[in-house]
Amino acid sequence: MSARTTTRTVRLAALAAALPLVLAACGGDDGEGAGDGEAQLINDGELVVAMSGEFQPFSYFEGNTLTGFDRDIGAAIAEELGLELKEETGTFDSLIGGVQANRYDVLVASMTPTEERDKAVDFTDGYYSSGAQAFVATGTECTDISQMDSPTIGVASGTTYQGYLEDEGGDWVGEVRTFGSDVVALQDLATGRLDAVMTDRLVGLYQIEEAGLDVVECGDPLYTESPAFAVKEGNTGLRDDLNEALATIIENGTYGEISQKYFGQDISGATGGDDAETTEGDDAESTEG
Repeated sequence: MSARTTTRTVRLAALAAALPLVLAACGGDDGEGAGDGEAQLINDGELVVAMSGEFQPFSYFEGNTLTGFDRDIGAAIAEELGLELKEETGTFDSLIGGVQANRYDVLVASMTPTEERDKAVDFTDGYYSSGAQAFVATGTECTDISQMDSPTIGVASGTTYQGYLEDEGGDWVGEVRTFGSDVVALQDLATGRLDAVMTDRLVGLYQIEEAGLDVVECGDPLYTESPAFAVKEGNTGLRDDLNEALATIIENGTYGEISQKYFGQDISGATGGDDAETTEGDDAESTEG
């Protein structure tokens, strides 16, 4: 065998050995091969984490700095995985499309698994538990929102709350008005433009206190939710790594410290994986929900 032939053979062997690593780093545009047990990342050594940035206290901006419970959990997960965190934000109803288009590795966006979403992405175990809460103006007699007289109810657009009211609310719902964020809906409720608002209980209570709104809870939560991280459909390796990292930060106390910082309590509550029963209805940022 000539020296030229030997050199060519060595180069081809090296290329063949390197190709799977290149494909693993890129993840592929169509998701094929993502379920082979290896985590698929957009960029090697980096975890691109996305959220809305409009869901206080889960993700929001203080000046130009992204902060919040979801942001800090995403940072803790990236650190546990030994990856550099890259933060991204987008409108809530565009986030799943971003994962599908390989713009984001994972959504840490208070996203509740639903049947519709579960067809588009893979969900991890749930990472906190909360509930769908109705709020009314202070002084309103309300222990059950379904007993109100055809109320006009505000919700954040694209949420499970919107889907619940439109699809399962029944004849008692008068009108559903959508808003760009929960806080705007709650402000309209406080000024009498709405009869009620439905959102995540933790979010509502936080925003009411922060804004000093004359708004109170109406009865108990209508249902409970357990939001989860979302990855590209078929990226089971990354999903499993995220589940392990989540379990670790809960066990070592990192999760508890973050939860106490924003809520004064541990909100980890319930879990539910990709194969778990999902919430009926459309999307919600739960709970941007």
